[in-house]
Amino acid sequence: MQTEKTETIFFIILATIIFFIVVGIILIVIVSLFQARKSKHRNEKQLLQSQHAQSLLQTQLEIQEQTLRTISQEIHDNVGQVLSLAKLNLKTLDMDTGVSREEKIDKSVELVSKAINDLRDLSRSINGDKIADLGLQDAIDNELKIIQNTGLFNTKLSIEGTAYILQNQHEMVIFRIVQESLNNAVKHSRAKNINILINYLPSFCCISITDDGEGFNTNLLEATQTGIGLKNMQSRATLINASLSIESAPGKGTKVLIKSANKTL
Repeated sequence: MQTEKTETIFFIILATIIFFIVVGIILIVIVSLFQARKSKHRNEKQLLQSQHAQSLLQTQLEIQEQTLRTISQEIHDNVGQVLSLAKLNLKTLDMDTGVSREEKIDKSVELVSKAINDLRDLSRSINGDKIADLGLQDAIDNELKIIQNTGLFNTKLSIEGTAYILQNQHEMVIFRIVQESLNNAVKHSRAKNINILINYLPSFCCISITDDGEGFNTNLLEATQTGIGLKNMQSRATLINASLSIESAPGKGTKVLIKSANKTL
């Protein structure tokens, strides 16, 4: 009897020990799985943050690259031409061209002054962080002035609502989208007028870029270079949780619409 009681106690103790061992193992497995999942989530988050930072850096580099290309073209096409005309006037001072010496000098001074003003405008674009330096509104205005100075387009910037500052990274990405839109309009649209409207609404900022060019069928863009460019613009908008829509049709121009939330609220 005593032996059976002892065996029963032994089995109870053994079962209890096994139970706690099994529970302990289960807890260790659960904790390990939780830690592994937490570590995986942290690594994925760090990877996303790294990719986000890389995308923003790439955007900034592309802004600088596009700006330098624009400046180079502007100096060649506009400033260089103006200075060449001034040089020609000065070289013909003593020639009988039907224009008086004083008029030639005055015209040369006028041309040189124009070149200086154009270079001053361009110098504002050289700064690597022009968004932080100028702000989104002035940076866009500066881009339009450069396009206007080519003499090939009429440009206009309109502002509605009370202006406020978006997050610097958001303004940088939006500016890059605007740059790409303007680049497409200049290169492909054959437009005469390019207009930008910045509408500061309480909950979000809405920016529209419109031209009166040829337009295009948005359903036929997938494999084209323009289509790839528009996809890049869409990806940039997604990067800052902004929305981007493109409206166009053959013969009806193009409208690019960007909406970004007002994070100051």
